[in-house]
Amino acid sequence: MTVVRPKVFNETLPDGAFVRHDAEGRCVFKFALEYRFNGLLWASEIWAYSLEDAETRVQAMRSTLDLCGQVFCEVQA
Repeated sequence: MTVVRPKVFNETLPDGAFVRHDAEGRCVFKFALEYRFNGLLWASEIWAYSLEDAETRVQAMRSTLDLCGQVFCEVQA
């Protein structure tokens, strides 16, 4: 995965695997997250409508994130 830095957003740039559509047909884009833990750099990802939406979601995570449990499998709908 290539992450574009500095933080930029361009709806026409991502490959198809990094764009989805919600129930109303709006584009949702994949964003990379990173954090430090025990001296190492870790990464995760979220889907958001825009850079501003992604930043808002990260803010919400900072105040409300909770561990749900271990994931054992995923079932495709």
